[in-house]
Amino acid sequence: MSTKTNMKRWLLAALGAFVMYVVLQTVLHGMLLSDLYQQTASVWRSETEMQRLMWVLWLSYLIASLAFAFIYTKGYEPGKSGLGQGLRFGFLMGLFIASLQSLGHYFSLPVPCELVIYWFVGGLVITTITGGVVGLIYRK
Repeated sequence: MSTKTNMKRWLLAALGAFVMYVVLQTVLHGMLLSDLYQQTASVWRSETEMQRLMWVLWLSYLIASLAFAFIYTKGYEPGKSGLGQGLRFGFLMGLFIASLQSLGHYFSLPVPCELVIYWFVGGLVITTITGGVVGLIYRK
């Protein structure tokens, strides 16, 4: 298989990851956790300030999507289930990322433990699903 084909598959997988991050992060943070965020409003930037800085969030999704899909390609095993490999990869990346983010935020921000648990579980679910999508897209 040519490098050009692999790059195309990687970029398509990264696009799939980007879409999943946007959708699933919006559901988790914009809908499911919105009440908890309102209860802890003094910790967060104002809505106006967040809207002004929204480009930073989009940039983080773009960088994370490209890296997530690229790292997946380095461990991809031809002949094995793309979905299975992707789910496994997403779960392991979720353990890594969600533990760092949720527990790190709990250390530095005065937020309730309940929110940290939702961040951890939500992050794990998001990366696992995203890994499955990347695995489905990147497979041969």
